[in-house]
Amino acid sequence: MNDENQSYESPTSCVWPLVTLLAALLIVNLVQLISIVKERQAVAQTTTSAAQAIGRYKTVSDKLENLAKDLMRLSLTNNEAKEIVTQFNIQMNQPGAPAAPVKK
Repeated sequence: MNDENQSYESPTSCVWPLVTLLAALLIVNLVQLISIVKERQAVAQTTTSAAQAIGRYKTVSDKLENLAKDLMRLSLTNNEAKEIVTQFNIQMNQPGAPAAPVKK
């Protein structure tokens, strides 16, 4: 009868390894969650930055297009404007036509 009592382990001796394992898993998942939140914030910031850059590109592109149109109109009556248009090979594309390649 003494042998039976000695081989029996108390249930609390099995609890601590399980608690340790669960705590380790909790810490690993918490670190992963923090990493995911930081990545999401970085993606949101990059998206915002890209949207702002696209807005600035459109503004500059529109202003440059208007400037080129004005220069083309002015080149019909002004020799200096005509020289600039000729020197820099400024051309206006027809709407819907593919853009001409830029030569350097």
